[in-house]
Amino acid sequence: MQYYKKFESRTPYIPVKFSLTRDLIFDFVGIIFIFIGLDYLVWRWKYSINWDIPVVSLPLFIAEILSFTGSILTVISYWSFKDIKKKKPVRFLGEIKDLAEDEEDRPLKIDIFIASYNEELEIVEDTIRDATKLKYPYDDVDINIYLLDDGRRDGRDPDKENFKKLAEKYHIGYFVRENNIGFKAGNMNNAFIQTNGDLIVILDADTRVFPDFLKNTTGYFRNTNMGWIQTPQWFYDIPQGIPLRKCIAKKIPIIGKYIGKLIPFGKNLKVGKNIFGTEPRLFYDIILRRRNAANAGFSCGAGSVQRRDALNKLGEKERQARIKTKLKKAAKNKNINLIEYKNELQKTEPFRPFAHHISEDIFTSILLHNEGWESYQHPDVECKMLSPQTLDDAAKQSKRYAEGTLDIAFSKHNPLFKKGLSWRQKSAYLETIWSYLSPFWLAIFMLYPTYFFFTLQAPLKAFNFDFFLRIVPFLLLNVAIATLGNWGVSTKRSEQYYMAGIWIKFVALLNVIFGKNIKFNVTKKSVSKSGNKSLKHIWPHLTWMIITLTGFSYNIYLVIIHKHPSYSALFANTYWMIFNFYQITPFIRAGFWKTDYEDDSVNC
Repeated sequence: MQYYKKFESRTPYIPVKFSLTRDLIFDFVGIIFIFIGLDYLVWRWKYSINWDIPVVSLPLFIAEILSFTGSILTVISYWSFKDIKKKKPVRFLGEIKDLAEDEEDRPLKIDIFIASYNEELEIVEDTIRDATKLKYPYDDVDINIYLLDDGRRDGRDPDKENFKKLAEKYHIGYFVRENNIGFKAGNMNNAFIQTNGDLIVILDADTRVFPDFLKNTTGYFRNTNMGWIQTPQWFYDIPQGIPLRKCIAKKIPIIGKYIGKLIPFGKNLKVGKNIFGTEPRLFYDIILRRRNAANAGFSCGAGSVQRRDALNKLGEKERQARIKTKLKKAAKNKNINLIEYKNELQKTEPFRPFAHHISEDIFTSILLHNEGWESYQHPDVECKMLSPQTLDDAAKQSKRYAEGTLDIAFSKHNPLFKKGLSWRQKSAYLETIWSYLSPFWLAIFMLYPTYFFFTLQAPLKAFNFDFFLRIVPFLLLNVAIATLGNWGVSTKRSEQYYMAGIWIKFVALLNVIFGKNIKFNVTKKSVSKSGNKSLKHIWPHLTWMIITLTGFSYNIYLVIIHKHPSYSALFANTYWMIFNFYQITPFIRAGFWKTDYEDDSVNC
């Protein structure tokens, strides 16, 4: 039996209720934060750059500017909110589009695509079973479910489970293709050209929809310019943690239960909660929802509903653009008959409404937004999914997201250069891209305390009163805007993995810059019984911590013998080191994590 069966009774979170009053306070604090930040940076440039070591001091100043830029982008992205009141589900085509004079109205057609590649049959069967339980108030609306099998498990290989028979068992459609060109996008394009649903629901192999999914989402398409709806991806199998006292009691025989009682808050404090940092609530419930006000929320694939007309128009435009490019190249060859070649291309050039890319969801979103289509992040959880169960799987997933986004940023499709996007849409997409460029400044923030401990050279002229007078209000305001903007949602683990993921993002950045072939890694949906000791992901962090602690020990020795040159600099860098360690430690712990749902004493 699959491990996730024991979590079937878990219920999703209730979306945050936005408050106009709280948002106005956020806007006010955000403006103050920006001015305080600018004042701090001006002061840093004028009075605190250590020109004796500019090679060391200037990179830190630049890193602070880059980090502050990301904060400004967040303030802009969070500036306002816009939740749309749900409307009753759609019955007729004429309710979601303006019909042509010679076009008769008819009941709506809805297609449900379940994309699969290498998942276990039992997982896919659960997804199909839940899809067949969807409720809709109108019997004449044609709802068709299709299994998109990119693993070619149609019976040709006796060593593979037969997914074609699975589809037949539930009386749903089945599509298979002979290659994997275009990854998931190619799989969906193959199904798209063989179906005719007016609305298309995209599901991954483990995306199990709730019965009212369609009832709660199709009404938005009464807005004839609505291109797609994204619903939150809720991972219902994320470790919830166990009480610290219970953990100690099980780890230390006999006396453990007595030791645990001595720890303050040990009864309520949990360990192991969201250990792999994969809880996506902050992203869906706050970040994407706030982007609704700027029509800047992008599709994340699974759990979305797409308008066929929007994809049709986009697909044809992109097809004609590719034909035009090929004709330009062919024009340089005098031996090619351009008229015949053009006619041939019109017949053979493939139709690809979903962009062929490892991040086909955000790529297609950019193209649709550029064409003027609207999007909406639906607040309520309408489906449940499975999360990565090892650090290795979580790291591969994060790396794929980073590589996909950065690949778009370094291509001709960079949203900043799209003329059809508004400045707020560009700002929102830039915020996403900017987060994956963070190794440029995070590495500096992590390494500078280490540098100081060994060299005793401060990148600032002095950690004096003027410095603390400016940095403390700046940091406090930074915490304030994060608290106000993300009200109701815990950000601790997200912030920790933002810094801890520096190595993953750095590798992704190098892969894209040097043009390395990017792989589409499908996240595993199973638990490893042998545990997970992913040193390949955590060895840089462990090495850095050991080196930093060695340098810190040297500074303590200097204090003991009364030869340390700057106690204020030591204090500032010690605090800096502790903060960095706090951010990194959960990631390192996840590298040695063993997930065992039969014995939760292992999970601590």
